[in-house]
Amino acid sequence: MKKVSNILSLAIIALLCMEMLLAAAPAHAVDPTTMEILNPLDGTHDFNFTTAQKNVGDKFSININVTNVVDLAGWQMAIAWDPTLLQYSSMIIPTNNIFAGESLLKAGPDVSVPGLVVYGAILPPGGHGVNGSGILAQLNLTIIKAVSSEGPRLVQCNISFQNIGGDTFLLDSVGGVLVFTPIDGYYAYSAPPPPPAHLYMDPPKVVDPALTPGNVFNVSLNVANATKVGSWSASIFYNSSLLNATNVEEGEFLKSVNTTNFEFVTIEGFNSTHGMIQMNCSLSSGGRSGNGILSIISFEVLDFGESAIAISDISLEDPFGEPLSFSMSDGYFNNILLAKLSIDPYLITGPSYLPGTTFTVNVTLSDIENLKTCIFNLTCAPLVIQEINIATPSVLGQTPIKRLQVDDAAGYVWANLTYRTGITTLTHVTIMTIEFQVLAMGVSPIDLTDTQLIDTSNNPIVHEVHNGIFIGLIRDVAITDLLTDLPIAYQGWSVYVNVWVQNKGNVTETFDVSFYYDSNLGGSSTVIGLVPDEERTVTTIWNTSTVQPCHNYSISATAGPVPFEMNLADNNFTDGNVKIRLMGDVNGDGKVDMRDIAQLVEVFRTYPGKPGWDPLNDLDRNGLNDMRDIVICILNFGKSCL
Repeated sequence: MKKVSNILSLAIIALLCMEMLLAAAPAHAVDPTTMEILNPLDGTHDFNFTTAQKNVGDKFSININVTNVVDLAGWQMAIAWDPTLLQYSSMIIPTNNIFAGESLLKAGPDVSVPGLVVYGAILPPGGHGVNGSGILAQLNLTIIKAVSSEGPRLVQCNISFQNIGGDTFLLDSVGGVLVFTPIDGYYAYSAPPPPPAHLYMDPPKVVDPALTPGNVFNVSLNVANATKVGSWSASIFYNSSLLNATNVEEGEFLKSVNTTNFEFVTIEGFNSTHGMIQMNCSLSSGGRSGNGILSIISFEVLDFGESAIAISDISLEDPFGEPLSFSMSDGYFNNILLAKLSIDPYLITGPSYLPGTTFTVNVTLSDIENLKTCIFNLTCAPLVIQEINIATPSVLGQTPIKRLQVDDAAGYVWANLTYRTGITTLTHVTIMTIEFQVLAMGVSPIDLTDTQLIDTSNNPIVHEVHNGIFIGLIRDVAITDLLTDLPIAYQGWSVYVNVWVQNKGNVTETFDVSFYYDSNLGGSSTVIGLVPDEERTVTTIWNTSTVQPCHNYSISATAGPVPFEMNLADNNFTDGNVKIRLMGDVNGDGKVDMRDIAQLVEVFRTYPGKPGWDPLNDLDRNGLNDMRDIVICILNFGKSCL
């Protein structure tokens, strides 16, 4: 209690001192002095390069600047980096340095320790200190660590000041140490990712009525267009009432390079309908590129029917553990020969399909025996697309006898195609080609309805129908989430507002994102080059210096809209509130009084991890409750929300 009383006495004395200081002090605050590592090209603290911009052996420059300095007469700096990535080239004091026109006494640069340079300069005796901002020195580094699409694809390190106050300092004209804030830099060198590999089952379709129960067939899991694969894993799912996995073997793809560790487990009763094979394989060292077989799977046929042989839970990694992108295609088994009538391709999409452009689809047949007549009604959205040309090619040497009805206003093409002798095919054959013209931006189904397949004995043929869809230009940006870093802030604090945006369209977008506190604009940022399906976080720093305190503000954000955007429901997002308090009102009762000062006295010298620590007591946000916080409270003494 005695300690608290002593501190409280100090606080009261400080209050009286501050009143006298305020009477003599200027009305404006002095901006803090900084020493910064800067990119001379863009003024940021980042040095991000790609292999398209820089090669191994290339150099880049780093400016070391000082800002808002008063009576600067000398400096010394120690700057460090990762010597396995970068190599010292040179360090100079440019002619346009902050002491321009003055002669300087220089010490260094000392580069005896790899990845570290120490350099200093000072005005000679009789020199006068300078005020303001400017460049101190320029450091040139050489890139020595390569990156490539085959790995490693990224190397990075900090470029930072070392031993502040010991090896890095600023001096005034009488040799005193000037207080400053160091701001470090960051280096990154990256290569573009390799093109995606493709995983697929081979053969992609096993369609054979001769595979009756008891027979065995093999399929392989293959990879194509792979780049430096060091390990892979995947799961295979199948209908366990039709198929039973009897054997799994490693393929030649990885083991042709080096020794491997291949493991698998078969779970026939993974769930009530499916079995599962889990596989993983890794190389002892190195990686393999190209095409090949990952594994070979033997299935026993248990019954008649059809089953997907689906690939899931895929992981491809390079020898450095970096993930590799991929696409995949599932397999298929059928021993009952179910005919299929399909639109091919089933998906027509892309931003190039503007009004006036054209595209073509085919109507195809597969897995059919002795077809005589095919009847269908192809429908579409007549305000979006319209057929402009129809062709019915010969199939297996037979030209169909055709009857067609076309209604562009209603959006349909009805067809009756009859072949003189029966058609039998397991592979896809085209029975009609239709050219469409795009009338307007939008989406249109391309459906096959009222379908009939009739065999040479005039019996109906059981079949599946696979429809298509056209998706033209879609412009749709959205906000998916919104989060602030503080639920409570004092007037004058900075609040980080994070907005997650996503491009739900099919064209790369550039647009503005704005956040609001209640109906007031808090800040805006421009999102540049957001590709389709990409999600990105936009962070804006909300300066609350001019924000009215004593209020709980609702935080919201708006994205875009972009031209021709139709879905605007997800362009706005509201989530959470931020309470802005009076500076110094640590107990949150709407006024700054002795209760607040007493609370700060009680938590004097607490910090994160120590009992009693509360970040709302740390008014200057330096990570320590000390006299600075008490003084801030005193400076705002007597303020009230009333």
